[in-house]
Amino acid sequence: MAVGTQLGLLLWKNFTYRRRQRIQLAIELLWPLFLFFILISVRQSHPPFKQHECHFPNKALPSAGTLPWLQGIVCNMNNPCFRHPTPGEAPSVVGNFDGSM
Repeated sequence: MAVGTQLGLLLWKNFTYRRRQRIQLAIELLWPLFLFFILISVRQSHPPFKQHECHFPNKALPSAGTLPWLQGIVCNMNNPCFRHPTPGEAPSVVGNFDGSM
């Protein structure tokens, strides 16, 4: 038997089994549609908006030392978002914490 024939027979068997329990069949068919229409209504009521790309300042990891790590946490507590790349984001630049004291 081909895969398509087997799948069709299995679906038909499942449908005839479910047809005996009409309320359960109606719930199984209508519930995904209901959820889909909820998603559509939420999407229509809140359309997507364009937001610029965000660049966050570098933060030192604990392996850089305790003081630079704590300064990175405290100084960037509000987690600002910049439109342009921040210093130290260039490739092969490891840290820009030399003048942080």
